[in-house]
Amino acid sequence: MTKLNCSVVSCIYNEDNLCAKGDIMVEGKTATTPNDTSCSSFKEAKNGCGCNHVGNPKKEINVDCHAVNCVFNEECHCAAEHIGIAGGNASTVADTECASFSNKSK
Repeated sequence: MTKLNCSVVSCIYNEDNLCAKGDIMVEGKTATTPNDTSCSSFKEAKNGCGCNHVGNPKKEINVDCHAVNCVFNEECHCAAEHIGIAGGNASTVADTECASFSNKSK
């Protein structure tokens, strides 16, 4: 499992920069930079609710990954010890990114 730090405070699964979803999916099949990736598991907290009501946040979760150009991608799973999901006050999946993405070709 991967240690996750998530700064997307507008996500319903975010609690104290941890994720309560249990697993996430990083998209970005043709990504070459972190900005080309996104967390497709993002769900915006509605009506000003910034609190998690879906589960217990965990420090380590399963991260599936479609960013095949990332050095941490091993058969569509993230093998990084620690990653960060960024996006501040995102309102859509496209506003998020895997800040830990590192291009294999560099």
